[in-house]
Amino acid sequence: MEKQTSSTTKSDPIIIEQAGMRMTVAHRQGVGGTDEGLTFDITTAGSENAGKRILRFDCFYKNPHYHVGPSGGLDAAHKMKEEGVKDSVRWTLTQLKTRFPSMVKEAGYEEIAERIDQQAIADQLTRLEPEILAKY
Repeated sequence: MEKQTSSTTKSDPIIIEQAGMRMTVAHRQGVGGTDEGLTFDITTAGSENAGKRILRFDCFYKNPHYHVGPSGGLDAAHKMKEEGVKDSVRWTLTQLKTRFPSMVKEAGYEEIAERIDQQAIADQLTRLEPEILAKY
């Protein structure tokens, strides 16, 4: 079962839920308030273990980066600029539309990865893309 909500302002989050995970897309300030941008925060959902970080993409203006895995695990920040990423939001959307289950598996959540409907996620993100880009 998939669930999504859309928002009406730049600060209101977009939420997509599916297969034991929740994806929240929102504009936010980075730690210390020196950077900001769009964040794609993917966490576990459901009654057990809700809210554990799976992936987070911080498409910040100055220092875009992403995290794979829960805090204390594989949580090292991957700096997008160092990886040659020019447009962090569009790059993130492409990763989520094409590689989402494999990234969830890499983060250590194989059971959730196996239940993700990649095509449904891609369709939802494509449908919401204009709204997502407007938040950046």
